[in-house]
Amino acid sequence: MEKYELGLKKKSFSLFYRGGEIWCEHLDALYGEKELLKQKFHQDLLVIGRPSTSSFIVVILDESEVDNELLDMIVGSLADLEKPLRKVVFVGLTSKMKSYVKKRQTDTRFAMTCMDDLEKAKEWLIERK
Repeated sequence: MEKYELGLKKKSFSLFYRGGEIWCEHLDALYGEKELLKQKFHQDLLVIGRPSTSSFIVVILDESEVDNELLDMIVGSLADLEKPLRKVVFVGLTSKMKSYVKKRQTDTRFAMTCMDDLEKAKEWLIERK
């Protein structure tokens, strides 16, 4: 069994957390398999775009090789959804890719950030101001 096959088996899902709902987009443990990551994300976009799916999204990318092209595809696809998103947080990016996300923030209608801790990411998504 190839090591990326475990990443393919991870399903994305809705999570109820502290009175809110978060969509957990699992794109982690796909290592250098960029085409598989793209395919998995495009399949999940069908669910993310539904009105009943949460507009708070955590994109988990631990142990997946992510470059500018992949981030552009993910952010662009989320921004192009007809459904308005409120917040998106990326978990598991390198410092170089975190910097790239910060640059892309001005191109979106939703709040976007990067974190290393999944629990803190979930808290940021549903924090009440």
